[in-house]
Amino acid sequence: MDIDNSNYRFKLDFNERSDHTPAWLSEAVVRTDKLWRYPNRTQLEQALCKDMDIPGDALLLTNGGDEGIDLLFKSSTINKTQLLIPEPCFSQYSHNAEIWGNDCHFMAPDPSQPLAVNQTALAENLKINQWLIITRPNNPTGEFITKKQLLTLIQTAQVKQARVFIDEAYIEFAYPDKSNEMFSAADYAAMDNVVVLRTFSKAFGLAGVRVGYLLGAPELIHELRRLAPPFNVSRVALQLAAQAWQNRNQVLDYTAQIAANRRRLSDVLSGYGVAVFPSQGNFILFNTNNAVKTLLFSVLKRQGILIKIRLNGLPEAVRMTVPYDLEPLLAVLKSIYEPQCLAFDMDGVLIDTTDSYDQCIIKTVRDLSGATVTLKDVQSMRDAGGYNNDWDLTLALLQNRGYTGGFERVKSLFQKYYLGTRQRPGLIQQETPLISVKFITQLKQSSFKTAVVTGRPRAEASLGLQAINWQPDKVISADDVSRQKPDPEGLLALKNQSEVTNGGFWFIGDTVDDMQAGRAAGFICIGVGPNMTLLTEAGADVVLDDVNQLESLL
Repeated sequence: MDIDNSNYRFKLDFNERSDHTPAWLSEAVVRTDKLWRYPNRTQLEQALCKDMDIPGDALLLTNGGDEGIDLLFKSSTINKTQLLIPEPCFSQYSHNAEIWGNDCHFMAPDPSQPLAVNQTALAENLKINQWLIITRPNNPTGEFITKKQLLTLIQTAQVKQARVFIDEAYIEFAYPDKSNEMFSAADYAAMDNVVVLRTFSKAFGLAGVRVGYLLGAPELIHELRRLAPPFNVSRVALQLAAQAWQNRNQVLDYTAQIAANRRRLSDVLSGYGVAVFPSQGNFILFNTNNAVKTLLFSVLKRQGILIKIRLNGLPEAVRMTVPYDLEPLLAVLKSIYEPQCLAFDMDGVLIDTTDSYDQCIIKTVRDLSGATVTLKDVQSMRDAGGYNNDWDLTLALLQNRGYTGGFERVKSLFQKYYLGTRQRPGLIQQETPLISVKFITQLKQSSFKTAVVTGRPRAEASLGLQAINWQPDKVISADDVSRQKPDPEGLLALKNQSEVTNGGFWFIGDTVDDMQAGRAAGFICIGVGPNMTLLTEAGADVVLDDVNQLESLL
């Protein structure tokens, strides 16, 4: 999905620094006097090597971490070596495998630990001249292979004459919790079968500058250097990366705060019953059902927060970057996971009125105009919006067919069909519940405040609630408002009269008018019924087949 990302407060979908720009960046200086000359990365490469205490030829600057991955695939293709890639993996690896068409073997996750790298199978499947790819912390899960486990894989690869490519794009975020689990750059450079990828995109906050680097055994770095373009990192990028490196002490405070926020966000979600995968990255990942995924994405997006709900090979997963300022995200999550008030429309949501109200419309139009209208005609008018009151809808259908009489005549005849007369039972008796007894029982026993906001007159709303044996905490009928939906008057009145002060308001409806009213009132909008596209365009955050599926969101 292509999204214009320019207007969002928090981009939590690409694992960038979503907020909290590095302090040094406000005073950064970019010299423009030599931009006409091709760049030379040597000076910065030497500075990094000196500071990390590795040989001067043990590091190669790249155009972001992605170019480092490209160089690995290019080398693998040229040398006809296989890549062994554990799943789940960063999408760039599966993308490159498809583009390069080289020999890649993807290893399925550990069956005993869903989403975990199958380390036993990796060790067993390692072959001569193969490249094993390990991402630590892993993306998209955040899994962190321990130092002992990683060393075992490296030593196994060495015995089998294989090489290990370690993607450490997120390694700085593991330092606050796992500093004793780190290998130093010097440790890696001393291993003759290891290349490590790191980047300035994540912890350093320079994703838009595109600077990464590879470090490792000099002979392996030399092999990859031959494949890299000579001027792959721009002069501007080199200047900013150099200043970022000089201020790398600022990264520690930032990553420590992200680690603390990661723990807190995980704890909050766990409190909501969400099973969060243990992470050492600047993000968290969890599985949920499709309806909740859609709801999360939509509600957060409306609040200016983007998350990732489409991940390679993980159809049930949600991934969100951990922001520096956590409170706005927690507030929206609270409104989603802890709704305090559930407001329901009645007709088409709680009660099936196909054989009552809809038939009253059809019969009234027939009697007053001689014209025949169908259920499809009735639904088309509802879909168009503006006819939440069925009397108004009936009058509109009549006027479209040449009727010139008054509204009261339409209303009177409609009500005779609906409520009946002494001689003829009303079509109200044909109404059947859409909400199950089980769900009503759950609502009665829950802590949620409940309400019905309906276009029915008060007396008919009472009859409907009697039919389903439920009395919500609040009922707002057509008699309680001066303007019907899509005007939000009824829902705003519910908000103003509610005792709820610190939670989310949800509105569950089945029409365009319902969704527009809910959106205007600032409610989370749950659409019900078959018209998913129509309801979504009208403002629904998620659309369910019927009201009883609401349980899957709660």
